[in-house]
Amino acid sequence: MTRDGEVRPRDAEGPRADGREPRAVEARELLAGGREVIILHRGERYRLRVTQHDKLILTK
Repeated sequence: MTRDGEVRPRDAEGPRADGREPRAVEARELLAGGREVIILHRGERYRLRVTQHDKLILTK
């Protein structure tokens, strides 16, 4: 979290090569009240799920 309270992904601590900040999305928005969601990327399916210890796991 930045000093002004903005939440940033851990691997995105600064601007990208084009100078813009990466977009941050709340996990609860992606999960829409559920515990897992399927993410489609380049024709592949990835599963993002919340563990019983409230951690996120992304699997192919």
